[in-house]
Amino acid sequence: MSDAPPNDARLPVTEHLRELRTRVIVSMVAIVVGFGVAWAFHEQIFDWMMQPYGRAMLALHPEETEFIEYRSLIEPVVVYLKTSLLAGFIAVAPFVFLQLWLFVVPGLYEREKKMGIWFLLSSLVLFYGGVTFCRYVVLDPAIEVLLGVGAVNTSPNIMMQEYFAFTSRMLLVFGVLFELPVAISFLAMLGIVTHRGLIRNWRIAVVGMFVVGAMLTPPDPLTQVALAVPMLVLYVFSIAIAYMITKSRGDDGGDESEAAGELDEVEPDA
Repeated sequence: MSDAPPNDARLPVTEHLRELRTRVIVSMVAIVVGFGVAWAFHEQIFDWMMQPYGRAMLALHPEETEFIEYRSLIEPVVVYLKTSLLAGFIAVAPFVFLQLWLFVVPGLYEREKKMGIWFLLSSLVLFYGGVTFCRYVVLDPAIEVLLGVGAVNTSPNIMMQEYFAFTSRMLLVFGVLFELPVAISFLAMLGIVTHRGLIRNWRIAVVGMFVVGAMLTPPDPLTQVALAVPMLVLYVFSIAIAYMITKSRGDDGGDESEAAGELDEVEPDA
């Protein structure tokens, strides 16, 4: 039959496990290579992460000559290792996702392969878009606000490890949460959500976005809003995608509640 998955999907379990092992090993090698390349530029990469903090310190505490400190002799080494690992993984993420795709694709139908490529490319674009948005739009004002709430006649004493943990967490949070349209599109393809359901529950979605922003970002309103507002824009974009997916299936966009209402009108036999 033309719409049957390829014969590769019916390989023995041991063959699938060997294939998975190969893909995992190749991905790990790629991450190690990415780490090695990033290590050659670890000071420049950490300086790139430090720039928002440096600008905020110059604006708020121009008398300070040392912006960041460390507690032990090995702390800079540990931070540089983590910085290189993070940068290396982000750099080779497309290759890692490609290995996952090559492992899954033999068992997919032709239509699923086309949709899978779209999901793969969209995930990468949105992830890098979230990281870029966080670095160049959010971090500068967020750090300046956080430094500005300190007590009068005090100056910050920020450690390298603390700053790296804060910045890396922010970058990854924005990168992951920008995947919202991809997640909703996948649910729409499965028929779990529809555009009408998303529109009807927009108030709950807005509250949830601000709750997520409060949980995953520092406790300042600016950063929370900076995360919630793009998520709201992506939610509206996701509604449009869900609408197109629903229409492509020839559905009228009705949701489960409408179907349930029709069932309720059917009286059981006496």
